[in-house]
Amino acid sequence: MPPKNEIKFKGKILFLHGYTQSSSVFYAKTSALRKKLLKLNYKSVYLNGPTKLTPADLPSTDSLSKFNTVISDDEETNYRSWWIKPHNTNDGIDLSEPLAEIKNYIDKGEIIPDNDLVQETESDEERRLPIVGIIGFSQGAALAGLLSHKFKDLFGVDSLKFVILYSGFKIDTSEKSGNAKYKDYYPADNGESDQFKVLHIYGELDTVVHEDRVLSLYEITKDNSDILKHPGGHFVPNSKLMVDQTTNWIVHIMENKQEISKPEDDLDSLMDMMDGLGKA
Repeated sequence: MPPKNEIKFKGKILFLHGYTQSSSVFYAKTSALRKKLLKLNYKSVYLNGPTKLTPADLPSTDSLSKFNTVISDDEETNYRSWWIKPHNTNDGIDLSEPLAEIKNYIDKGEIIPDNDLVQETESDEERRLPIVGIIGFSQGAALAGLLSHKFKDLFGVDSLKFVILYSGFKIDTSEKSGNAKYKDYYPADNGESDQFKVLHIYGELDTVVHEDRVLSLYEITKDNSDILKHPGGHFVPNSKLMVDQTTNWIVHIMENKQEISKPEDDLDSLMDMMDGLGKA
């Protein structure tokens, strides 16, 4: 891999972490995926949720492990979220701060600092790179799934080509939920008019975001979506084959071809995995 300043990036991909995580935690959890994206000449940008959670906001230590959060013995924690969950639900949420933080990065290149992750200030050339993708996990995936349809209207960006949602879910926008103001953020035509593709990925053993919640988001985007299951729980799968399958999907979207650079003895296994990628 050439030095960073010699890489000719094709575009930027925004990473949105999960509830009780942070940009540094998500950076660590997606290391294999990030390294493969770098080989494909994509720059990964990890954003930090605007809300720093207090001990009163946090679930039990046992629950934190289910959220795939790194547990530290340090007294000072850095658990963050994109929005507060009133009464431990997603009813009556306020998305003005997370939308403002994303816009702040797009307009000014500014990211909420994370002491455990140093991201270099972007050069003028990097600032001009198109945002071609969003990758989110859990709450971050729910946010990405909600804002992607209106990405151009919200942020003035029309370069979005793909969205990958790990353990994503649809936010309830019924009148009783208190979230009706966000109803129009979702497509009314099952995503047919969207100029980007969506990949929904979830674990068969996920006990935090169950299959029915993932499918509720898939169903309203099914005309521009693919869906992929992995045999695990509530996490971003980091296995070589899963990473290859995900990045092959990206290359197919971006270049309309499969990027397969596998040894002969691994090709059959890879293609078996590719067979699982498709419509639900």
